[in-house]
Amino acid sequence: MFLCIDLDAFFVSVEQALNPSLTGKPVIVGGLPQERGVVASASYEARKFGIHSGMPTSLAYRLCPQAIFLKGKFQYYQLYSRQFHQIISSYSPDIDMVSIDEAYINARGTQRLFGTPLELACTLRSNIKNILKIPSSVGIARTKVFSKIACEQSKPNGTLAVPVKDETKFLSPLNVGVLPGIGPKHVEILHNLNINTVEELIKTPDWIVETALGNYYKILKFFIHGGDYQSVDTMKSISRETTLHEDTINRELIYALLYYLTERACNTLRKKKRIAKTLTVKIRFSDFKTISRRTKIPAGNAQQIIFKLGTRILEEMLKEKKRVRLIGIALSGLEKDGLQPSMFRLKEERLNRLNSALDRVRNKFGFNSLSAANSIILKRSFEDTKNGYTLHTPSLSQ
Repeated sequence: MFLCIDLDAFFVSVEQALNPSLTGKPVIVGGLPQERGVVASASYEARKFGIHSGMPTSLAYRLCPQAIFLKGKFQYYQLYSRQFHQIISSYSPDIDMVSIDEAYINARGTQRLFGTPLELACTLRSNIKNILKIPSSVGIARTKVFSKIACEQSKPNGTLAVPVKDETKFLSPLNVGVLPGIGPKHVEILHNLNINTVEELIKTPDWIVETALGNYYKILKFFIHGGDYQSVDTMKSISRETTLHEDTINRELIYALLYYLTERACNTLRKKKRIAKTLTVKIRFSDFKTISRRTKIPAGNAQQIIFKLGTRILEEMLKEKKRVRLIGIALSGLEKDGLQPSMFRLKEERLNRLNSALDRVRNKFGFNSLSAANSIILKRSFEDTKNGYTLHTPSLSQ
């Protein structure tokens, strides 16, 4: 059995733990209403007004002007995340941290020490509340897929177990949007086919759903019938972007941000032991015109190579000669890093060794313990912490 444990409204919960007077109030982390930015986290009191992650803070203010807006303290969120990992690691040797505030716990072999998975979940939630002073939710099921869905259904501050014999019964009445990989566009397509619930999806002929969703429907069927993430790689891309404090035409700053975001994305690629084959660069100008361009890249995870190709795209995009509001990148076409050292790829091998050494130092002393010359200009414009620059949307750009 797996436990999916998620810290509820994590950034807000940390702020409330640090300042208990915020408890029970509509709180929004991500930026101030008079500034540009997006909502990174919203308390459940704020969500009642229709506020959600990714929403512009200006819109969130119009929906709930009485909310308390906070810029956030990413260094504290990382500290709480590490403490969260330490707590859950004491209950199982098989922990899979999937984000800063969420993890899967394999409960196999833990019953003699900690009781049933349900008893273990109660113990975990109690310890997290006592130690970190923040609430959590837990889903318990045979697979990670079902435990994740159960966790979402248990929110906020709840526990939900799904017995194996009740998996179909549990899924059937739920909206199709609960299934992994089904986004708003997919939901709209299925809705137009009068497919709103998982039960309706299951009962619809395969050829109809496969026409709507393509080959991904085969993966969905795999999940619905008990398949799990361990058997299929669902990571499709890694993206990093940030909105600037002020629109800028400073090309040196724009290129420095491109390098920094590329470096962060490639660092994540290497941690996930992945290589990418496609690069996408995204720009939003001051008039809100947004353009993105993609290009094929030599399969790899070296920021030096990917940045060089990204600058060619960026150069073309900046010919519009407008002020830049947002910049971002995405790496896709991901594959497992199975490249073997080769005497015919000496440059790539040297970069791999260099980046491996950089990663080891940064893992030990913090990301900004080493700064690349390509991004050193950022020290003039952004707060420089050991964990990286505090960009305008730090939760989205780390």
